[in-house]
Amino acid sequence: MEEAIRQSFGAQLIWIIAEISGHKFYPAQDRHYFDFIEKTEGSTDPVAKARGVAWQQGSDSIKDFEKKTNQQFGNGIQILARVKVEFHRAHGFSLVLYEVDASYTLGNLERQRYETLERLVNENPDAITKKGDQYLTRNKSLSFGPVIQNIALIGSPNSEGYTDFMHTLSHNDFKYTFAVDIYQSSVQGAGAEQEIISKLVFIYNSEKSYDCVVIIRGGGARTDFLVFDTYRLSRAVARFPIPVITGLGHHKDVSIVDMMAHSHTKTPTKAAELIISHNRNFEDQILNHQKNLVIRTQQRLSAARQDLNRSQRVISNNSRDLLSKFSENLNTLKQRIVNDSRNNLHQSHRELAIFLRQVSARPGILMAHREADLKHVSAAIKTNSEKYIQKNETALAHFSTLLRMMSPDNVLKKGFAIISLHGRIVSNGQDIKPGDELTVKMAKEEISTIVKSKKQTDGK
Repeated sequence: MEEAIRQSFGAQLIWIIAEISGHKFYPAQDRHYFDFIEKTEGSTDPVAKARGVAWQQGSDSIKDFEKKTNQQFGNGIQILARVKVEFHRAHGFSLVLYEVDASYTLGNLERQRYETLERLVNENPDAITKKGDQYLTRNKSLSFGPVIQNIALIGSPNSEGYTDFMHTLSHNDFKYTFAVDIYQSSVQGAGAEQEIISKLVFIYNSEKSYDCVVIIRGGGARTDFLVFDTYRLSRAVARFPIPVITGLGHHKDVSIVDMMAHSHTKTPTKAAELIISHNRNFEDQILNHQKNLVIRTQQRLSAARQDLNRSQRVISNNSRDLLSKFSENLNTLKQRIVNDSRNNLHQSHRELAIFLRQVSARPGILMAHREADLKHVSAAIKTNSEKYIQKNETALAHFSTLLRMMSPDNVLKKGFAIISLHGRIVSNGQDIKPGDELTVKMAKEEISTIVKSKKQTDGK
């Protein structure tokens, strides 16, 4: 076996593409031990596996790879490596790593990012569109409230990123206070994607009025950020109905989740500063409005004070003129009243003197006229009284005759009768009902009878 491999491969170095698994590094010996595995697309189960080792030359290449890619060599990364095939009777078949192509890994990651972005746009046209180099998402279209105060934080409370974020919020220079609900989640590793999505779902179902959701993590290797380039998490952030702020601690690159979120920052500290800055802008607007209001109020008061002073001067001058004018009119009227009163008194005095002379001369004449009138009235009364008495005596005799003719005795003798009901004379037939007992009084008899029936007549 050893001879066959030596004859087939010899000292030849060959390029392979494989994923790293079971990696162990021993710094003292500067050696790496791991497995090369191959998987079919869409499956997590390996279809081929080979033991790998990196000695000094391979270890130096790994260090160069980590420097260029800014990610740690370890489990789960796919690499293009140049290896030598070896077989040892005691250790068996192995591949010795001599060189790692950093450009392949970088290119593979970029290809995956491009495919993920294309899929996001194609499968979510209602929530994600691309305009130039920018991605417009439903989350980006949301607006922050005037003040950000209630915050849902997704991250690990034991991380430096969490400490930096909370310290920046709580020690801000403006003494702003915040209510932060922590939704603990891992932010790297195989299960991080589903865990973060679950936290987003939990935040949505909580129905709490959060002003924003903040996703944070500290720095790390580039592979530690692969969870933020996944399709499902990026789609969830793009569609989320609350503004999402990211502070993922990756200074060099922008993740797909950053592109989908409402606002992205480089670090958790920057995310906290963004929130503080937003609130400070609102406070500045309020202070500017207050300042403008004070200035405009002072301007209005100054203008009103000037108007008031002008009105006061006009009123004072007009009042003085009016008082002077009324004073003159009053004096003129006073003099006129005095003159008219004097003239009226003289006229009345003259008329009174004339009337007194007339009164003193007329009593004798008036007495003679009144005696003649009285004699005339006395004669007229005597003549009219005799005529009135004669006239009334004739009328009285006539009425006496009528009364004798209309007395009840004479009426009864002519065949009429008086009908009584319960001792009262009845003059209206409507008061009588069948069955009533009536008393009929005639000239010489009084009859008691019971009414059997009653009918209407036309009075003829």
